Amino acid sequence: MQEQVPRTKGIQSIEIGAGLLAAVVDAAAPLRLKDLAERSGLSPSKARMYLVSLVRTGLIEQDARGLYAPGAAALRLGLAALAQSRVLGSARELVKAIGEETGNPVLLTAWDGNAPVILLSSENPDGLPIGFRTGAQTPLWDTATGIVFLAFLPRAVAKRMIEAECDGAARKAVLDSAAKVCAAGVSVFDSVRLSAHASLDGYAAVAAPILSADGGLECVVTVLCPKADGTAALEQVARLLAARAGAVSQGPVIGRAGPG
Repeated sequence: MQEQVPRTKGIQSIEIGAGLLAAVVDAAAPLRLKDLAERSGLSPSKARMYLVSLVRTGLIEQDARGLYAPGAAALRLGLAALAQSRVLGSARELVKAIGEETGNPVLLTAWDGNAPVILLSSENPDGLPIGFRTGAQTPLWDTATGIVFLAFLPRAVAKRMIEAECDGAARKAVLDSAAKVCAAGVSVFDSVRLSAHASLDGYAAVAAPILSADGGLECVVTVLCPKADGTAALEQVARLLAARAGAVSQGPVIGRAGPG
């Protein structure tokens, strides 16, 4: 009979708090106390006690509606973990190389639990009418970057977000676009959205995923291409980015099933 190794004693309250934090991070949108308690297997009163401390530390934040989402401290923790990732190190080098080769602005984004967030932007010799701040969120919907996230995020997460935000023809369009990105390994959009109400005129965007060895999405590389350079130049950047991102990824990019 094999001898069982005794489990090392830990601090249960930390494990419970970590479970609450994980439930918030894994959600596609901010959660109510009731929903958060159900996901973590706690009573609402017990969950509230832990949430008070998690909000005080900045790991979780509560908005004016009383909904809970990852806080600034959780974002810093995630960014620190990403910074030590070997895959991310290769992605950073890719951003620099693509920027130097094309002369175009290049962004590196990761998922913060609710939206893409900027980790790095390349030097832009020509200058842009707007800067890209590290830690700032970028739009998920109707963007080259966003559709790559919807295509390569865990299927349950992507599907839940699509079903929550889209219905009818809009949902089918997003699912079709995500499937095409999975098949091609790259997304091309004829526009660049900066927010729900602002866009960057005169630019198109090309985005591709960087995957870990287990197929998980690590980050997305996006190149902003001046429309004045023409369609052929945009297609050339798309081929270049797809090939380079695929080489950096530790898991296969093309041929993956979409979120549908």
